[in-house]
Amino acid sequence: MKMTVGWLESRKAGRNRPQDRQELAIDGHEGMYAWVYPSGAVVFVFRYTPSGGGARRKLRLGHYGEGGITLEEAFDAHRAAQRELARGLDPIDERERREREKERERAEHAEADTVASLVETFVHRRLRGERWDADAFRWVRDSRANTRARKRPAEAAALLGYFDPDRPPNKRKDRRKNVPTLLSELGSRKARDVTRRELVVFLESIVDRGAPVTANRVHALLVQLFNWAAAQDLVPASPMAGVERPGGAEKPRRRILTADEIKTFWQQIDTAEMAEPTRLALKLLLVTGQRRGELTFAKWDHFDLDSKRWTIPVLLLKSSHARRDAAQPHVVPLSDLALELLGKLRELTGEGVYVLPAWADKRKDSSYSERVLSRAVRENAEHFAIPHFTPHDLRRTAASFMTQLGIPRLHVEKVLNHSTGDIAEVYDRHSYQPEMRVALERWGEHLSSLVEGREPTVVPMKRRSASA
Repeated sequence: MKMTVGWLESRKAGRNRPQDRQELAIDGHEGMYAWVYPSGAVVFVFRYTPSGGGARRKLRLGHYGEGGITLEEAFDAHRAAQRELARGLDPIDERERREREKERERAEHAEADTVASLVETFVHRRLRGERWDADAFRWVRDSRANTRARKRPAEAAALLGYFDPDRPPNKRKDRRKNVPTLLSELGSRKARDVTRRELVVFLESIVDRGAPVTANRVHALLVQLFNWAAAQDLVPASPMAGVERPGGAEKPRRRILTADEIKTFWQQIDTAEMAEPTRLALKLLLVTGQRRGELTFAKWDHFDLDSKRWTIPVLLLKSSHARRDAAQPHVVPLSDLALELLGKLRELTGEGVYVLPAWADKRKDSSYSERVLSRAVRENAEHFAIPHFTPHDLRRTAASFMTQLGIPRLHVEKVLNHSTGDIAEVYDRHSYQPEMRVALERWGEHLSSLVEGREPTVVPMKRRSASA
């Protein structure tokens, strides 16, 4: 039969499942079969006769779906096995040989106790909350572990110079000028022999290339890395003890776009060199006032367009929010302008899982990188022809204009999901959904008037005097 993703997904959804295990030959792929189970699980298998003759053998290519492989990857594995067979090799023997070699390399790597091996283990165990599965020869999510996976661990790992070898190559990254990382500078050093001075010199080199903020982020990761290593007795003590942040105190950004700049941004973005979903996403950041990462990794099932609500799960919230006791999702009321933009986005990406899918990623189940929006703004700086701004400045702009409209600051703080940090917050259990909706609707109407070049129809709210 002809095998398609739609057919496979229908089995996962429970449609037309067999009573017993069913074996189906796949058209156009000699010797390749799909085992379909009553549970809906599908396993791809390659049946073949060894080049030297003998009994037919079956090579399990993998199971379809989460934690397994895609249909395209199954076809690739089948073609690779056929090529090995054509060369007189046995695909099963070759897989076992590769797994033994991989495990041997891992054992040698672990015995070396290098900074590289330390970083690899730290990334998987601490940043991703994974454990090494000796049977599967890979890292897997450890549901029994108390360690919660860090939000966006790949970005943190990249700051140390670690990239998952199983991820597809990033062509844009490959074109970038290589910069020194912990792994490139000290990866081959014995972890126990790394000195404080070596780490200080490395951090200072990041500052010297004009990236003090990045140096501070790397510093924070190094503190975590070596504190964890010391707790595991992988190093006698953390060489980062007492090392100050190399980039110094970071000044908070104060940039907000003016009314004229907002109009220019809105008009110019329609002809900027970026994908249409990126244009809509940047507009949404200004309309909703939410964080870049909360939109970048949003899924369509986070949105209820009929009820005009966007529910941001705890996993996507800022780390300090996610660590709160009894952390709750952040529910954002959607204004008419936000719904209009989301409607356009849905026409483009609504058939997938993510609002902003990584179309260039063959895994098909991933979202934009958080850096995509920042890069789009940076690469179109001349086109916008306004002073430098970042996607996060759009959030600050939305908040500032809401307060200019006379919206109480507390209501704006609730829209932004900021903690007020006072005792009243402990006792005040009001959701503030009505107030947030009013704030965002008023901001949406005012923003529409700005970009359309007409007089604002929203009259700023008058604040009540203390004697009122």
